Amino acid sequence: MKYKLGDICEEIREKILTSDLSEQEYISTDNMIVNRGGVIDAVSLPSYELQEKRVILPCLFDELINYNDQINKNLYKQIRTLSQAWFSNYSIFGGKCPKSWSNFYLSDIADFINGYSYKGVELQSSNIAMATIKNFNRNGGFKYESFKEVIPSNKVKAEHYINLYDVLVAHTDLTQKADVIGNAEIVLDYYKYDKIIYSMDLVKVVPKISNLSPFLLSAILSIPQFKAHCLGYISGTTVLHLSKKALPEFQLMLPADLSELKKLDDIITPMYIQISVITKEIFQLRLLRDSLLPKLLSGEIDISKIKL
Repeated sequence: MKYKLGDICEEIREKILTSDLSEQEYISTDNMIVNRGGVIDAVSLPSYELQEKRVILPCLFDELINYNDQINKNLYKQIRTLSQAWFSNYSIFGGKCPKSWSNFYLSDIADFINGYSYKGVELQSSNIAMATIKNFNRNGGFKYESFKEVIPSNKVKAEHYINLYDVLVAHTDLTQKADVIGNAEIVLDYYKYDKIIYSMDLVKVVPKISNLSPFLLSAILSIPQFKAHCLGYISGTTVLHLSKKALPEFQLMLPADLSELKKLDDIITPMYIQISVITKEIFQLRLLRDSLLPKLLSGEIDISKIKL
């Protein structure tokens, strides 16, 4: 965990009389004074044991965060494996697509809603966030800390707002290897915001059949064939763009009655819910760690008697 010196200190460049400094301030060569009340003069520095505890405690939070992150990655991997077994390599059916299944277009089972076209002046501090391609990790996954705060104009529509478990597909990409474009991600948390909209760089894919849950839709779009299909609809050089035809023209084999997929849905839905719960826990752990660290450094929280 790295912090910039400016995060814990403020710099005063004018000359200061040493007699005006208290024991809660520290003089550097540039008269740098700690604004968190954390660093004291040399004669009052905490013991090495106490300093070590102040470092170890935040690290314990990091370990728990990393552990939870690994659980989520493992759950996503299991979902992708199950999805491929049902819709890609058909290993669940002995390696062959069931004869009763038929070819469907994605447009047969889902609707597609374009994102909000915003202006730069709308990017202001707000309790409303906007999802963009910046939220899409190159290696897969949704980066909740990359939301942009926005005050949308009156042109924003109800359909531009994201509901929990909505599925978004990236339609532009700034990477040269098309790492992001065509990726489908399900939104499992609002992070710290009251509402979230999504930009025109993304398209929301919404189930239009009652037997198709957003979790099942997300699983379907996680198969390699979907990404490969999208790569065939890309144009552009510096900035890549995905054709609006890509999503509706994607084809896959499905049963005529999607209730036949309930067995799979019953398995993956709790997995997505668990990912959502763990994701929220990670946010809370990060918040607690970041609020705890300055208080540990300042001595505001006494941990001298805690055994670590």
